[in-house]
Amino acid sequence: MRDPIISISLALTLIFFISAYVGYTAAQANPGIDESLRKFFEGFRDYMSNPVILMLIIFANNAGKGLIAMLAGFFFGIFPVLFISLNGYIVGIVISLRQPEWGVQGVLMAILPHGILEIPAIIIACSYGVWLGYRFYRSLFTGETFKPYLMHALRVYLKVIVPILLIAAAVEAFITPMLISSL
Repeated sequence: MRDPIISISLALTLIFFISAYVGYTAAQANPGIDESLRKFFEGFRDYMSNPVILMLIIFANNAGKGLIAMLAGFFFGIFPVLFISLNGYIVGIVISLRQPEWGVQGVLMAILPHGILEIPAIIIACSYGVWLGYRFYRSLFTGETFKPYLMHALRVYLKVIVPILLIAAAVEAFITPMLISSL
């Protein structure tokens, strides 16, 4: 069961990086994107002072979206691919907007500590989403039982993805702000 997940994960990783590049270049070409992104992040300003609440919000957001992306893979795997594309695009925009202020090292300090965990966890969830989409349609046309594949994906989600996202949220809420404030 792992070989297709590895192949799908590699493909989604490539999509993520291509989308990040597209987001980066779009932000370079359209400075108005900065204002939209600032407005989005201002909604979190009230939670920034309490890292525990911030961690729980980040974790719930990422875990919920990861689960939805995985389960929505039933629709030909389209949603998980779009989800990865959107996340890469947003990361590219953030890098483009923050690089002049923080420099390359600062951007890396702000993204890598939690991103090294969060991005692969989301890619794995989305990989299982694409895989479940394939398995679901295969079950429709071959009569293959689908439930064992769904149960396997949910076990991986609970045992692997959720713990990684919890650690990533803790790093993002407690460590990333300290690194950013040192810039």
